[in-house]
Amino acid sequence: MKRMMTIALLSAALAGCGEGSALNDTVQISVRESLVVTCTTAAGEQIPEGIDVDIGTVCACAADKVMDGQSVSDLVTNPPSPTEAMSKVQACLQELGPVKIDAAA
Repeated sequence: MKRMMTIALLSAALAGCGEGSALNDTVQISVRESLVVTCTTAAGEQIPEGIDVDIGTVCACAADKVMDGQSVSDLVTNPPSPTEAMSKVQACLQELGPVKIDAAA
């Protein structure tokens, strides 16, 4: 909730600066980093032991897909649903190749 408030405040600041400004770039980087951290934390809690996947790479890919073609204002006013976010993660998993299973685990 605190993160969404920060994004909303930054979005309001963006409105005064116009799209494409340096501030917009900074906010987009911050939003992407936040998406990656949130995804990594959530996924890390759900991946069973013995599954070998670079969750950071998967989450970075998913964040890029979520943000593709979206402005910060778009993301604030219409954030992706959990279903939409999961579909991006699944697409990235397919693109990045098969998940490895450690038989010893």
